[in-house]
This record gives sequence, structure tokens and C-alpha cells, in this order.
Amino acid sequence: MEVFMHAPSSPRKTRRGFTLIELLVVIAIIAVLIALLVPAVQKVREAAARAQCSNNLKQMGLALHSYESLHKAFPPGRTTEPPEHSWVAFILPFIEQDNVFKLYRFDLDWNDPINYEAIRTQLSLFNCPSTFPGERIDDTITANPACGDYATISAIKDFVAINCFGLAHLSDPNDPRIVGALVKDQKSRIADIEDGTSNTIMVAEDAGRPKLYTTGGVLGDPSIAGWKEGGWADPGAPFSIDGSNGDGSVPGGCTLNCSNNSEVYSFHPGGANVSFADGSCAIWWNL
Repeated sequence: MEVFMHAPSSPRKTRRGFTLIELLVVIAIIAVLIALLVPAVQKVREAAARAQCSNNLKQMGLALHSYESLHKAFPPGRTTEPPEHSWVAFILPFIEQDNVFKLYRFDLDWNDPINYEAIRTQLSLFNCPSTFPGERIDDTITANPACGDYATISAIKDFVAINCFGLAHLSDPNDPRIVGALVKDQKSRIADIEDGTSNTIMVAEDAGRPKLYTTGGVLGDPSIAGWKEGGWADPGAPFSIDGSNGDGSVPGGCTLNCSNNSEVYSFHPGGANVSFADGSCAIWWNL
């Protein structure tokens, strides 16, 4: 009689999946990691944008000093007698914009139709990467000039001069204690900057124009509000610091990031970049 021996059957391997609790724990861990990662990425991105913004201002400062080396004086902040021009038009060759400079006619007003092609050119140097990410807009005035986020500070107004700097007897609007480094209708020498080049802000952020921004965000459509003077070629873009309130009304005790209505304003958290008359750059912190 034959006896057939059967090999013992191997134990069946069982597959074990995630339990619902384990799956929820994994999802929670991933969510926490993402929550930690996103702010870090945003901080790195903003740090890079702020560095690029600072570099923009540094290049402007170098261009102004290159102009000064050639002409023995800085260009006027703006010209108010025809033909009218902004300080930017004078430094175009020094910021590698020779093509725009060749298009620009200095014998005509900046907003003459013949100058439209030049003034509608977007200049990346004048665009802060923290403003309108991925988008640039033009001013709403007839010439539709390309906008910029930087302008010269032409002066400080009485409210700021008296209440923030303790100055008095300000009957003369050309008082050297309150006028900026780039003055209107005339060139200025380094020796004319009596407070010292390292103490005098020459160019600062006034970002977001022609839209009107305050601490509460954008206040409306510029075409409705009639907002203007955001073009880099616009002689009206340089501004005097009035001091603002949080709602954008002037004058007020805030001189930083409360309004871009002729005030220092940026989209950087806590401060704004400025360029000094010695060519250096710094962040003006909102204390």
C-alpha cells in the first residue's frame, strides 16, 4: 500500500493595512509639516524680494552718483517749467536704459505724445517684487505711463518737521532743513546737503501707485478716485512727507506704511527700503 506524504502547507501570509487611526495620524503629521513649511517658504521669498528691492535702490544710488561725477551735481528732482521732466529721465543712461533714453525727447514735456513710447516702457529696476506679484500696471492719466514703486523725497511738510523733528520757523519752503537732496528746477551739489549724505534719504519706496493703499489695504479703483502720479517718468511722482493717519488722511503722526499718498510705503512687513545720498541703502523699520 502506497502512502502519499503531503508537504505541510505554508502558512498564509496576511497583509496588514493602515488602520483609520494610523492614517489620520499620518495626515495630521503631514498637515503640521506643511503648516511649518509654508511660512518658512514665504519668509524666504519675502527676504529675497526685499533684497532685490534694496538692490534696485542701490543701483539708483549708483546711477545718481555716476551722473554727479559727470555733471558735478545731482539732477533736479523734477523740472516744473516747460519742458517738464522727472529725475529718472536724466539717469536713464546710467541704469542701462540707453534705448529708452534715445527715445525720450528732452525738448518736449515728459507726457507729450511723442514721448509715449519711452514713458510707457516698464523698467524692472523701478518695480519692487513685493508689489503686485507678477503684475505691473500703468497710471490712469491720459499718457498711461508705466508705474514705479520708488520716488525721491522732495521735502518734509510742517506737521512732520515740527512734531517729529522739533523744527521751528519754517516760513521758507526752501529751508535747507526740510528740502530733499534732489530739489526742483535746479541741480544740487554734494556740498549742498547740509545734514550729511549718510543722513539724508534721497530715494524711498512709495509703492502701489496709482492705487491708493493705507494700513487697511487698497481703498478703491484709481480711475474712480482719480489717483495718479505713479509713473516713473512723471515729474509729480516725487513727494513731500506730510505724515499720515492709519486711514490715509493727512497730516498725521505716521510717516511709514500708513498711506502711499505721498508717503513712504512698501509691501514689506515692518519697514521700507530707502537709499541715502551717499549711495548706501537701508531698511527703515516701523517702530
